[in-house]
Amino acid sequence: MNQSNFRASKVFDFSPDVEFLQILARGSLKQNLPKAVRLWVILRSLYGDAADPVKVELGNKFTYNDWCRQFFTELDYHKNDIIPHNHDSNCSCHKTMTDWLFEPILGSNDDEWKKSFLQLYSVTPQQLNNLLNYGIISPRKESKKQEKIRLLAKTRKNFQYDFQTLVSMGWLQTEKVKSAPTHNKFKTQYIKVDSFPDVLMSVSSEIVDNQGIENIIQNDLADFFNEFSQKINHEQRFFLELEYIVHQQFSEKINNWTQKLKNLWQSQPIPPIKITYVSASNFQNYQDEGEDYIIYPVCIYYSQRAPYLFAYGQTPNDSSPMKINWYGYRLDRIKNIEELEWNLVKLPNFSQKRCESKTPQTLEDFCSEAWGFNFARPQEILLIRFDRYYHNLYIQGTEREKLFKQISKKQAQSLINNSQIKLQQKQQLLGSLKSRSSSDIYCRVSYRQDFNTIMRLRSWGPKVEVFLPLGLRETMANDVQQAWKFYQK
Repeated sequence: MNQSNFRASKVFDFSPDVEFLQILARGSLKQNLPKAVRLWVILRSLYGDAADPVKVELGNKFTYNDWCRQFFTELDYHKNDIIPHNHDSNCSCHKTMTDWLFEPILGSNDDEWKKSFLQLYSVTPQQLNNLLNYGIISPRKESKKQEKIRLLAKTRKNFQYDFQTLVSMGWLQTEKVKSAPTHNKFKTQYIKVDSFPDVLMSVSSEIVDNQGIENIIQNDLADFFNEFSQKINHEQRFFLELEYIVHQQFSEKINNWTQKLKNLWQSQPIPPIKITYVSASNFQNYQDEGEDYIIYPVCIYYSQRAPYLFAYGQTPNDSSPMKINWYGYRLDRIKNIEELEWNLVKLPNFSQKRCESKTPQTLEDFCSEAWGFNFARPQEILLIRFDRYYHNLYIQGTEREKLFKQISKKQAQSLINNSQIKLQQKQQLLGSLKSRSSSDIYCRVSYRQDFNTIMRLRSWGPKVEVFLPLGLRETMANDVQQAWKFYQK
């Protein structure tokens, strides 16, 4: 797209390529693709060439009803706040999103468009097809029986929002006019602009920035952040607060470590390193000299209110320096990083080949398998009981549902019966379970015990009860009893 041509011409003749739709989406195209395509269609109808089949003949000023009357085949189906049914195969509301995107006249090439989208967003081809066909990345299970979404099968209010978006972006202007000379009621009148908005200059940098956010945030918060990270009418309307416990005095040191690690990760092969580290278990103050550990650095993860270097190698948790495992090293507690050479490192179970199999994807797999970041610990079965209302608010319908598998009360009894604990302890647990409300929800979770998981369980308070493992149940009970002592009158 050539910007000089774009500004000089009043004819809107741009195909719906990913770059241009990214502008109209004003954020994540993955989240706002249907709306972006809708805006593109509306712009074609207003500013398109006379030969464009969707071009409508309107004056410089018009109302929504004026546009609707010419754009759709029957005004009655589109003037109200009701989604129109598929009333006419010749009406613009009959077309699907893919019909508009890949039509022969002004549409984009199907394969090239999809390739461009997949380069920009980390989705699978199947997810992209879902987005194109149903408007969302992960449709409901019954979506195979659903028809493709009709892009313009929207209510009057939806289109008014779309027109307002075009106004805010500079594609249209508005004024209020009286509905009738003797009435005090006003209607919105849209005014075509003399020159199109200067919107193409920043698109490349915005796409790069969005891609960076997509890579870092591994969920739909990235879409939310992209949508609201820019100012709206010169005001910042979205703020993200992260609890960050690292003292400001260590900022420069952390920046040094991250830059050094970035340089190391650009090397081929990635070398092992020796770090001097003050572990939490031995922590007295930041003047401690710390101990040396040889590790293979894998990635930096923000977790538990601080940035951690996740690595494979020697760990503070193991008394034997020969034992190799995963560990998260908090960046502000690293005293020194020294690059080593593979041929000079002689540790059992710590070869270049073995370490190179440890990747960021390995950690992502660990996270999806079980709850908890202490990857060195074995997975255990966590059996917990939720108050039904609380479960409906914070587990059901959330990402946690993938790990917190709901089971029946009878299945919970079986887990206790099959657990490796003493008979008397089983009987006590079964007695407690029997006395609980029949409306409660039981969940089975694969988890690795670490401080973060315990903090989360504590924060849920009396809305959740741990049954297994027994050691964690006892820890939770002891914490509650100790706290109660402090607050007794």
